[in-house]
Amino acid sequence: MTTLHRSSRTLLGSVSLLVLTSAANASLYTNQIGPNISYTNINEFDSQMVGPPPVNSTPTGLFGAPVLSPPNSDNLTFPALTFSALVADGEFAFQDGKLIMDIAPTSPAGTIHSLTFDEGGAWNVMGSDSAATVEATLLFNDLRITSVNDVPLANPIIVTPTFTEDISVQNAPALTTTGTGEVTIASDGGDGNGLWDITASFNLDAALAAADLTGNVTGMSVALDDQLYADTDADTDSTVNLAQIDKKHFIVSGVTSEVPEPASISLLLGAAGLVMRRRRVV
Repeated sequence: MTTLHRSSRTLLGSVSLLVLTSAANASLYTNQIGPNISYTNINEFDSQMVGPPPVNSTPTGLFGAPVLSPPNSDNLTFPALTFSALVADGEFAFQDGKLIMDIAPTSPAGTIHSLTFDEGGAWNVMGSDSAATVEATLLFNDLRITSVNDVPLANPIIVTPTFTEDISVQNAPALTTTGTGEVTIASDGGDGNGLWDITASFNLDAALAAADLTGNVTGMSVALDDQLYADTDADTDSTVNLAQIDKKHFIVSGVTSEVPEPASISLLLGAAGLVMRRRRVV
């Protein structure tokens, strides 16, 4: 089998920046401003390796231009995704889409309590035991809180994600495994296909409390790598070995709230006091 397995894929993930820097494709997208969450400085940097023999190429916009969906919501989605790897009989493919952006409350009185990144797609493997393998991986370089109460932090707070992974098999057989932020599927004789999903959740309130800070999260930055990998053995017995995986959705959403301004709080307290005085008079 092509020897780009766990250790080699880790190496690919770390060296692809070096090997493919000159060929990497960069895209800057339009800011997306929702009613409660604003996504700005959205940049994408892509790279791809296919072989044998190894060939470097630059797919254009693996993520593609984002939009808010539904319109006027706070959900950032990427409807033009082109993440897809399809190989057969001794071939491999590795796609790496890098995404960075800034995230902040739209309203000065707003705060963001949590963020969720959800992605998923379809897979298909065909061949004898482990002759075809596909893998999807969601890596976060970091998500950091950069501003609290509109005051920039001298030392940004790095927030650790909580991952959940899911693999559904619509047609067996296939061997499936999950790890932290990744799913791996290998053939187990015959044709297997289904769906996969990875979700990363960030509890910003808990991260703020762990740093002994209180207040509103008013600024964040995100840097992530989204990777697809497909690998097959060379055909030795007239049986086709095939590995295919793609990404059909990538959605960023959050939980927010509005914090009353001091003047509003004073008005509320004044109104409450007036009601109490009236009750005493009665």
